[in-house]
Amino acid sequence: MSPHPVQFHVEPARMGRVQVVIRLAFLAAVAAIGCSSFYWLLYLLLPVLAALLISRDGAERYLRQDAPGAIRILRWLAGAYAFLWLLTDTVPGSEGSASVELTVRPEGKPTPGFALLRIFTSLPALLGLAILSMAATLLWIIGAIWIIVAGRVPAPIADFIAMKLRYQFRLVAYHLSLVDAYPGIDAAPLPHGPHAGAA
Repeated sequence: MSPHPVQFHVEPARMGRVQVVIRLAFLAAVAAIGCSSFYWLLYLLLPVLAALLISRDGAERYLRQDAPGAIRILRWLAGAYAFLWLLTDTVPGSEGSASVELTVRPEGKPTPGFALLRIFTSLPALLGLAILSMAATLLWIIGAIWIIVAGRVPAPIADFIAMKLRYQFRLVAYHLSLVDAYPGIDAAPLPHGPHAGAA
């Protein structure tokens, strides 16, 4: 069995206690503006956008010319999510943000119809992501407290959050018709050696 075309890796880092406060303030601000409505809009809009681009450009050109721009955005988002979910202390786009790696290998022959159909075929994966996100949210709270006490997220919590983010980006890549492989859970542990992510 070949590996999934979407891979997410991050090197966990030691955290500054003030970083927990920064993330809490940011997440409170996002919650105040109604983030869930925005996510539902994106959920519906992304396959429509993919269908429009595929109908305009064709499958091969979509994967060759449009996919690289989408993947660049996804890579930046992977860094932002790794930062917000306490996996790294590096803000995306800053020096040293190479500790987060998202690779997407575009594949398949997407059609406008199949791109639109993904609004429905993605629903089971979205339900799985919602369940993983609820558990990850509870673990985020424990991880934030642990950072205040010990300066690091415990390895099992970091591994679970990384698994959730890996699954999330596989869902988004599938939803955008960048890959045909349905999102799958990959519980590969992160590097937690004595020098991994040392500050």
